[in-house]
Amino acid sequence: MALVSLRSIIFLTILLHFVASQQTNGSVSVGASLSATPDAKPWLSSSGEFAFGFQQVQGKDNFLLSIWYEKIPEKTIIWYPEGGPTVSTGSKVGLVDRRGLVLCDPQGKEIWSSGSISDLAYGYMNDTGNFMIVGSNSRNIWESFDHPADTILPTQVMARGGVINSKMGKTNFAGGRFQLRLLQDGNLVLNTLDTFSGSPANAYYTSGTRDSSNSTNSGFQLVFDATGYMYILRRNGERVGLTTRSSVPSGDYYHRATLDFDGVFTQYYYPKNPTEATSWKIIWFVPENICATKDSKACGLNNVCSLDDNRPSCECPLGFSLLDPNIPYGDCKPDFTPSCDEGESDHGGDVLDFMELNNIDWPSSDYVHMNPSNEQTCRTSCLNDCFCAVAIYRDSQCWKKQLPLANGKKDPSQNVKAFLKYKKIDGPSGAGENKSGTRENTSRKTLISVGSALLSAFFLGM
Repeated sequence: MALVSLRSIIFLTILLHFVASQQTNGSVSVGASLSATPDAKPWLSSSGEFAFGFQQVQGKDNFLLSIWYEKIPEKTIIWYPEGGPTVSTGSKVGLVDRRGLVLCDPQGKEIWSSGSISDLAYGYMNDTGNFMIVGSNSRNIWESFDHPADTILPTQVMARGGVINSKMGKTNFAGGRFQLRLLQDGNLVLNTLDTFSGSPANAYYTSGTRDSSNSTNSGFQLVFDATGYMYILRRNGERVGLTTRSSVPSGDYYHRATLDFDGVFTQYYYPKNPTEATSWKIIWFVPENICATKDSKACGLNNVCSLDDNRPSCECPLGFSLLDPNIPYGDCKPDFTPSCDEGESDHGGDVLDFMELNNIDWPSSDYVHMNPSNEQTCRTSCLNDCFCAVAIYRDSQCWKKQLPLANGKKDPSQNVKAFLKYKKIDGPSGAGENKSGTRENTSRKTLISVGSALLSAFFLGM
């Protein structure tokens, strides 16, 4: 009898352990919480592939509530609350009855919540990367998939009116400058956001899935299926592929599509069982050349864009510095006080001169177009014009430009000369420069720029 009782106890112990593990495997009970500490254990999906919790970003005392890939070394983040609010050590997130997910700082001040939710039963970290809150009726009443950050995942669908926003930088999860939207008219578009109003600017990429003559032919959903194939579904059931099926690798891979902080929408893949050290690989991206794409504003005012392995790189010209040193893709400000003193233009070459750069242009800053023109006429006209900061000469034509300079780009394929004005008394900035517009120093590669007089027109026009 004693033997039977002992066997029963052992069996019940194993059974209870199994049942408990099943109940907690991927599920999160009401009242459960996580603390923002370096050694905190996250809530894992049943396979352990996705994790919900806090990751350290931008230093030891900055934590981001997020979802990430748990089984790859990079721990790539694929979801975070809107705006990417970071919190300090000791902050907590909990699954609160009738409140949903609630994020608070160490003093208990609420930072973010998923919104008021009644009849909450439990939370669940799904193996698709979707964190769900389930109601007492067993229906999902909140999903992270319905509130994407900068990334969408396989099995995720974006309806018309859906939006994802880029982050500000690689490790800066605050709202960035770019947006992906599926418009009500059926077009999938990429656009920048106005710095001050936050309103969307003109699209710099469009899918062309709008049909003004027949709405049933227009885009209805952006679909990312379980195989990694991404397409726009029209209302009539037709699929318009963004990726081609042949480009999606077959096998066991993770897939994600991210609107990167540089404004490029990119689909990536990563092997689930790599045999050697690897990283995320690119399947597809748009636009192909964001530096040359109209309205992309890939780099800020007075900045210059160039492609580096198909990704945009921005650098301030010499004589300028970043408005925010933490945002290399942002606006550049003058390092010196510019002037447009009376009589400067009258003295022309006695006071002012040009530096000549090749293959650099700011196409959106023209105020005078001279056609035809020769090179000397172009230089002289700009030299004697107090408001001309830069003159562009190409194909026997001249474009005079005021500051601020917009949509700057560097393209070796362009046969263009840029004449940048500077004041002789200050001398040209940066010894050792060349006409390609670059020079090497110990910190970074920089673009040649004007000296103190270059931004004078900008300040006079304010």
